Amino acid sequence: MTANPAPPPVCPQCGQNDMVRRVSNLVQDEPGSPLAQKLAAPRSPRPAAVLGCATSFFATMVSISAAILATGLTELTSMAPRTGLLFGVRDTSVFTGIITFLFVFVGVHAMFVWRQARASRFFRRAFTAWHQASERWQQLHYCHRCDGVFLPGQSSLTPVDQVQMLLYARRPSQPAASPANAPTSAEGG
Repeated sequence: MTANPAPPPVCPQCGQNDMVRRVSNLVQDEPGSPLAQKLAAPRSPRPAAVLGCATSFFATMVSISAAILATGLTELTSMAPRTGLLFGVRDTSVFTGIITFLFVFVGVHAMFVWRQARASRFFRRAFTAWHQASERWQQLHYCHRCDGVFLPGQSSLTPVDQVQMLLYARRPSQPAASPANAPTSAEGG
């Protein structure tokens, strides 16, 4: 003996359930329809780009360029005696170039690491919101009579054009506070 599926929930606007369908079934049954496109499942966010070889190469090239520039400027402005180093460069110029290379290399890498961490943090937040929206989407129902969507237990119908707002709302089943249902100062205490 097979169990009968549970009847669809009642539409909060018309109070009927004869024209109510689960959104996921509607999208699956009518994939190309304009309604199915409006009610499509939320899209998963893209993960943050990962630091790679190109980042290290870029940091190295910028650092070498800065080191050469710092070495040249120090060589032009330094009064120290020339030494027997390669190309007759002064010790202070070499030291300045090495220090500049290290600082610029670490600075450029730190900037990329900071951007990577920030992008990863945004992705984690977006992924969490997407996951919650996807779970809500699985529970979402559509009333053909009223042309709106709702979550079971919700007290109002949401227009199809605002489905994304419903899915990504922090508390979709709570009615929004309005002057009519906001507590007055006499009620508050």
